[in-house]
Amino acid sequence: MASALSSIEPGGWDALVVGAGPAGCVAAASIAARGLRTLLVDRAAFPRPKVCGGCLAPAGVAALDDAGLGGALRLAGAAPVATLRLIARGSSLSLPIRPYVTVERARFDAALAQSCVERGVRFLDGVGAKLLDLETVELRAGDERISLRPGAIVVADGLGGAALSGRPEFRWTVKEDSPVGLGATLDAPPAHAGPDAITMVCGRGGYVGAAPLPGGRWALAAAVTPWLVRRDGPAGAIDSLLAESGLGPVAAGAVRFRGVGNLTRRRAASRGRVLLVGDASGYVQPLTGEGMSWAIACAARIGPYAEAIVRGADAAGAWGRECSRTLGVRRVVCRAVCAAAARPRVLDAVLRLGALGAVPGWASRGLCWGRA
Repeated sequence: MASALSSIEPGGWDALVVGAGPAGCVAAASIAARGLRTLLVDRAAFPRPKVCGGCLAPAGVAALDDAGLGGALRLAGAAPVATLRLIARGSSLSLPIRPYVTVERARFDAALAQSCVERGVRFLDGVGAKLLDLETVELRAGDERISLRPGAIVVADGLGGAALSGRPEFRWTVKEDSPVGLGATLDAPPAHAGPDAITMVCGRGGYVGAAPLPGGRWALAAAVTPWLVRRDGPAGAIDSLLAESGLGPVAAGAVRFRGVGNLTRRRAASRGRVLLVGDASGYVQPLTGEGMSWAIACAARIGPYAEAIVRGADAAGAWGRECSRTLGVRRVVCRAVCAAAARPRVLDAVLRLGALGAVPGWASRGLCWGRA
C-alpha cells in the first residue's frame, strides 16, 4: 500500500476519511459504495500494533457484514466466545451470552483496509492529516505536504487523534473523574482467566477484562478510577483490583500497559463538511466489546450523509442525530451496568444469587448488544 503523497491528485476527491481503524474503514467502504471517489489515510504504517480489548459484540459483527466487510473478520482469524465470567470480592459466576468474536487488531485493521481497497477506496498508510479549516485538510508524509479540499471530510482517528487538534469547534469536554482506560496484550492467559470466556473482575476502583485472542495471546483491558492509577501506577492499579477478589497480580514486568485517558468525553459530532465517527466523535465508558461495535454500527450509516454533503446539502446536524438514535439506548444500558460494576458488594450479592440459579439465562444474554 503506497504512502507517497506524490501519487495523489490534489483535486477530485469526493470524500476523505482520516483514520483506518474499524470506524474509518467501514465509513470509507459505505461512502465508496455510493459511487463517491474516496480516499482513506492513516498516520501509522500498516500493519500496526493496536492495544485494544479485541472484542466485537454481535451487533458489530452484523453491521460489518451489512457493510460488506465481514470477510475481514474471517481473514483475521476471529474466534467466537460465548461465555462471560464475572468476579467480584471472590465470588465468581459464568454466564451464557450471545457469541462475541475476539480478534487481534493489527491483523483485523489490515484486513479491513485491504477490503476497502478491493471496494474502490484509495488507501494511504503512513500519512497524517490535519484540518486547516472546515473545508481544507493538510496531508503529511515525512517532508511531503499537500492540501486537499474534498467534498466531505470524515474524521475517525480515535481518542488520541490529532486531525482536529487545531480546531476550537471540536474541543473535547472531558469528565475528569471518569475512569481511565488501560490495555495490554499478553502472551499467556492471566491466572484468573477462564478458557474460552471473557473474564471481568470488578472492584471499588474499576474493572479489568481479559479475552482470548486467536493464536494464543490475550487482550487485557481495564477501566480504572484516576485516583487509583495516580496512587499505584497502571500495573499496580490493575493488581489492586485483582487483589480485592483474592487474585494474584498480572506479570507486570513483562507487560507494557497503554492508556487512553478518561473514558467519558464528548464534542461536536459534525460541523460544515466535517463528520466525526467512532471514538473521535465522543466516548462513553463501554462494556467489553461495546466501543468497537458502537463505532462500526454508526459508521455503517454514514454514506447518505456524506453523499448529501458532497451534493451541497447541509447534513451535519442530521448526522449527529443519527448517531444519537443508533447508540443512545445502548449507552444508557452501559452506564447502568458500569455503575453496578463499580459497587462490588452489590455485584457480589448478585453473583451469589446467580450461583444459586436465581439469575435467568435471558438476563445475561441481554447484556450483549445483539442488534443495532
